Amino acid sequence: MKANPCPQCGQALAENCLTCSNCHCAMGLDALAGVDPNIRIKNQKLAAWYGLLLGGLGVHRFYLGQHLKGSLYLAFSWTLVPVALGWFDAFKTFRMSPFTFQSKYAQRPLTA
Repeated sequence: MKANPCPQCGQALAENCLTCSNCHCAMGLDALAGVDPNIRIKNQKLAAWYGLLLGGLGVHRFYLGQHLKGSLYLAFSWTLVPVALGWFDAFKTFRMSPFTFQSKYAQRPLTA
C-alpha cells in the first residue's frame, strides 16, 4: 500500500487514512467531501441557454469541450442547420437529469 506524508507533521500514512494518528490533521478534505478537484464541472442550464441562443455558432459545443463538433457548427453556420441542431441540443439538455449531464460532460483535464 502506498504511503502519503501528513501535510502537518510529515509522518507516513496509508492512503485510506482520514486523519493523521500523530497530529490528528485531516487528510484529503476534497476526498471527504466526495469532490474530485481534477474534474471540471459544467453548468447544465448555461449549456442549454448557449444552445438555445448561440447554437448556430456552436458555442454550447465549445463550452462542453466538444471542439470538433463546435467547429463543424461554426463552419456550417451559414446554412442555418446548426441553429436547428442547437435548439434540439438545448431542449435535450434541459430535459436531461443533472446526474446524466455531469456523467456525460464533466471532464478530467489532460495530464502531461
